[in-house]
Amino acid sequence: MPNIISKALTALKLKGGREYSNIKRDESVIFFNTAAWLNEETNEWNIPIHGWVYEPQSSWAMRTLVSELLVRKYGLRANEKTKTNFSRRLNLFTADNERRKRVIIDFKGELYELPKSEPNGQFEGIIKRHATQMCDNQEGLIHFSAELSPSDNRAFTGTVSLIRPSGVSVISDIDDTVKRSFIHDRKKMFDAAFYQDFKAVKGMPEVYRQWEADGAKFHFVSSSPWQLYQPLVEFLEESDFPRASLSLKKVRIKDETFLNLFKSGLVTKPAAIKTILERYPQRKFILVGDSGEQDPQAYASVAHDHPHQIAKILIRNVHSSKTLNEEYTSTFEGLNRRLWKTFVYPSQIKLDIKAL
Repeated sequence: MPNIISKALTALKLKGGREYSNIKRDESVIFFNTAAWLNEETNEWNIPIHGWVYEPQSSWAMRTLVSELLVRKYGLRANEKTKTNFSRRLNLFTADNERRKRVIIDFKGELYELPKSEPNGQFEGIIKRHATQMCDNQEGLIHFSAELSPSDNRAFTGTVSLIRPSGVSVISDIDDTVKRSFIHDRKKMFDAAFYQDFKAVKGMPEVYRQWEADGAKFHFVSSSPWQLYQPLVEFLEESDFPRASLSLKKVRIKDETFLNLFKSGLVTKPAAIKTILERYPQRKFILVGDSGEQDPQAYASVAHDHPHQIAKILIRNVHSSKTLNEEYTSTFEGLNRRLWKTFVYPSQIKLDIKAL
């Protein structure tokens, strides 16, 4: 995932009246959860705004195409229990991305215009605010909304977490780390991704909540596609995981390349993780992933490049392999053996966050 663009946004200077986003009534806006960082030299908060403008679509032809593909390849088909999930999630992939859309947000009473949306419908920008302008924030969250025409009574809102320069943060994978995704079994993987209700790995919400109570902040970095952002956020909230920023993967549907939807994030994950580390150079980080993908390799690369920031690497043993530690000896070569740990049950990764 590319870095958030560096262009800073300034408050919009109104010219004879209020200005509005040019979002049509058949178009929608989603603001993704992000996290702000403090530049201690300038005492300014960098507040990233990232979102997606799209026109919802309900494509019978695409649903039929994908449905037939999944039946032919894996024998998967929707039933009365799962057809709602299938239709909703697939429709997010067939949505019409709206390019060159002008999105204006109301942020603490001031208007900011975001860079126009790209061909994939996404837009990104950074608001800079002096820390003295943010001192009234007690919950560590910033809320904002899209400025729409007075005749449009819809509300598109977003939230940014304020994360202080020092402390402990958790960078976590999603699939097979906190959500049962079966990445190692393609039939089960597509069934879980498009048909079944998302289910949490038992015990992981409780562990993350305890870490949050001890002061940890959270970022989810995943190979799941951006199109599944809304269902994923709903799952995380309903499963009682802590609030977190999300970094997902940009993909598109094109014939059978759809079957590579959840391919390895070995290229995209390290870049996204390193961006987070660079924004919080004083924080200590716990990296949590699983053995089903290439999280160990990605995390080892990050730890070698940022040895003073990585406090712990935790890898969920999805196959309950008894030889996993031996297999990862070469993966984590050159790193302190106490830095990394594999686990089968969440009860095995209880940490003293305050001591890190």
